[in-house]
Amino acid sequence: MSSLFQRPKLLAAAFFVAVIVYFLFLSLHDEFEDYVKVPFISNLSPPTSSLAGLVENVHTLPNADAYLPHFKAVTSLPSISLAEAKAGCTWKDEQGVNFMYGGDADWVIRERNESELSSHRSEWQSFITNNLIPYSRYSSRFSGRGIAVVAGNERTMKRVNVLLRALKRLNSSLPVEIHFYGDEVPASTQTEMLKLFPNLYFNDLSSSTNIIPTGFNYFLANFQFKTAAVLNSRFAEVLLLDSDNIPAIDPESLFESDTYREFGTLFWPDIARTRPNNPIWAITNTICIMDEYEQESGQLLVDKRRFFYHLQLAAWLNNENAAYYNRFLLGDKDMFRFAWHALKTRYGKPAKWLTSVGTLTEGSYCGHTFAQHHPDGRIAFLHGGLLKQIPNEVVRWQREVRGGVYQAYKRASADERHVEVVKCGMRWDRGEYLPEERRNGTLPVWMCMDLYDVPARPIGEVLEGFEEVFEEVGGYWMLDE
Repeated sequence: MSSLFQRPKLLAAAFFVAVIVYFLFLSLHDEFEDYVKVPFISNLSPPTSSLAGLVENVHTLPNADAYLPHFKAVTSLPSISLAEAKAGCTWKDEQGVNFMYGGDADWVIRERNESELSSHRSEWQSFITNNLIPYSRYSSRFSGRGIAVVAGNERTMKRVNVLLRALKRLNSSLPVEIHFYGDEVPASTQTEMLKLFPNLYFNDLSSSTNIIPTGFNYFLANFQFKTAAVLNSRFAEVLLLDSDNIPAIDPESLFESDTYREFGTLFWPDIARTRPNNPIWAITNTICIMDEYEQESGQLLVDKRRFFYHLQLAAWLNNENAAYYNRFLLGDKDMFRFAWHALKTRYGKPAKWLTSVGTLTEGSYCGHTFAQHHPDGRIAFLHGGLLKQIPNEVVRWQREVRGGVYQAYKRASADERHVEVVKCGMRWDRGEYLPEERRNGTLPVWMCMDLYDVPARPIGEVLEGFEEVFEEVGGYWMLDE
């Protein structure tokens, strides 16, 4: 009988010894660690010591792993409430601030409760603490500088061809990598494109060889592709461009700008602001910022050697958790910005706000393109986000009768004073100025961006000859459909 009572004790002892041996084995074999370890800061230390790793100018750290102590300090910061977060922005209704979401959004009408915000704050903090993929595992896959573009369907690939011709015209030496999903870009298409632009690479985001996997949404816009493209790109320093974005200068000069050299990033502004009561402020433990616009990710520049972990958080927000965060953030663009805010890291940005570019017809201005600036003030990109939704018949008429679609611009006098409110937004254009014979009776309405209190001026004042460039690089391809 005594042996029966001793057996459980022996089994327990054997199990305990096995566990000790197992963990000793793992401690000697780093390759078994799937995730990087964020340094531990004891809860028994005085309150101030838990913040010891918080670096004031953290954006200047030289590499990704140098951020790990800072991340621990970030996740130890006291939580802020939504009331505290929104108190940082004190706009008045009469100022006419252009917010990304209207006053009818459910989270505007009924603010999210603190329990929900705390839960989601804890989730991203847990991800940062426990689930970051070590940079050392993939560092050998990244090298050099280059441009990453997400494309795939027929129309986006035609826009990519325009982008490639524009780069070739500028004698840019930057290689380009196209990120697509599945069978969107067959081998025959790749071969034809390589004839135009030999310094071209392709990456299938559905491949198991990618660092960050992503799925395909057949019903909604696949915003998650852009964060995945940056992380999976072969380049160490990545310039992410939308397929409908045309560079006005060789983008290689951006890598040499003082702003990028200091911050390792360049994020460009959108036309809207983030509402003070947007849940994302409190979730990321960030006080609402009045001199900041939302991010426009038609172009983005980042050094992955320094911000590999920041990008993982952006991808986590934009992939696994997109169903939640897309309720109050518009896809990928602000996932980048708020990943940096969450990790208390400043990002680089040009001094100038965007300039609106478009048509001016009988006094009616229709902004269809964002002109985004180099840190030195020059126009660097023409991002035609709204041009593609203008009806072809209107585009054809503007081209044939009025000299093209790049006629006028609007630039706010406060374009370098971001705290000042510029009345702007989107409006519908019905083309009343179009001759009846060009309407066909079926002309749909389209959206235009406008700076309401800013007069339109001739585009040649700020960008000479771009209409001719647009013609030369095949910008009017849609009229041949």
